[in-house]
Amino acid sequence: MPVCKNCGSRISKFDKDMCPVCGMTSPLEGVTSETIEITSEIQLGNHEFKNYRFTSRLVTCLLFVFLGIFGAGFFYAKFKKAGIIWLIGNLVFIGALGALLAFPLKVGILWGFLIPTFACYFINICCGLFFLLKSNLKDGNGEFMH
Repeated sequence: MPVCKNCGSRISKFDKDMCPVCGMTSPLEGVTSETIEITSEIQLGNHEFKNYRFTSRLVTCLLFVFLGIFGAGFFYAKFKKAGIIWLIGNLVFIGALGALLAFPLKVGILWGFLIPTFACYFINICCGLFFLLKSNLKDGNGEFMH
């Protein structure tokens, strides 16, 4: 919708003789009201979209289930910072809680590190299911995941 060149208010193209808000004569002088077709289809043969691959929610879920401790699901979904934080957080959680369970509580070294590993694995499965079941989910570039 065109705007008045004096007051900046939106006016109709039929008010080209006088602005109804500020009363200026010829408020649209030098302003064109051309329209463009916004409903046209995108040509997929365009070189810009030829090698583009959409981010899959199923692949993201599977990466969380099998390689979630390493943050692979976040890296695939183009959340690089979250992937690095996830990787470091999982390793610190497994190491700190494993050392706490293994040595002071004397659970045993194997069980001391397996219990937090299973807890991280369960959290990764829940995060993968979130990525799979959430509708209208966007990746790190702001594009919808398919």
